[in-house]
Amino acid sequence: MALSLTSPGIFSANSGVLPAYKDVLPYNTYVQWYENVHIPDWMGAKTGAITSAWRYQSLDPDSELPFLVTYRYPDISANSAPEFMNVTLNHPSLPEGGPINKFIKINVMSGPHVQTWRSGSTGDTRGPLLVTESIEPTGMTPDQFDEWYRDVYIYEVSLMEGWRRTSRFSNGMGSPKWFALHEFEESAVFEANTTGKISGLLGKSDETKEVEKAAKMVEIALWKLVRVYGDGAAAWGRPGEDHIL
Repeated sequence: MALSLTSPGIFSANSGVLPAYKDVLPYNTYVQWYENVHIPDWMGAKTGAITSAWRYQSLDPDSELPFLVTYRYPDISANSAPEFMNVTLNHPSLPEGGPINKFIKINVMSGPHVQTWRSGSTGDTRGPLLVTESIEPTGMTPDQFDEWYRDVYIYEVSLMEGWRRTSRFSNGMGSPKWFALHEFEESAVFEANTTGKISGLLGKSDETKEVEKAAKMVEIALWKLVRVYGDGAAAWGRPGEDHIL
């Protein structure tokens, strides 16, 4: 399955303050810098490169990386523009004035949009709850993984209470190969949701359990939407591409 790097895509940054620096950089200070300084700086680095961003907070109280922001690029190739290298990581609100990367751990993923499926009753705004899912499958060709995802897994996910939309992406930055954003209504119920943790893939069929068992890596996390920047109703793919279930 060929994917074009000129297609719309995502840049996802998941971060948190390192334990050794939590006294000098309280999480609330970090949030204020990130929401009010860094996200606007990143979105404004190159005109037209980013149209939207969504900021999420982990629902897992023990999360090492509780801060998540996802950016939509109309053309994912713009992510490599030199203007982004010039975004400053220093600011007076930070300890020692920065740079911020001294005090935090951050995991980033970026790549083209593969496909979005959504409920027929879903509006254009993002769901208030988000499940992020990263997977590095083994024992499957890319076409076999794609067939399982399109023909089996997405229908299992779509039957869950409160499901609104699922968008899948290819990660061009190494492992994991694939990641997805599953959006849900606030009424959604997840296994062990009282702890903010989800133990595995959302589907329960034998085929899905085999994919999970064989996978080199599966990571699932639960989030709430906190803040929207730019066009919050922008589709991840091109207009009219979403598949209605």
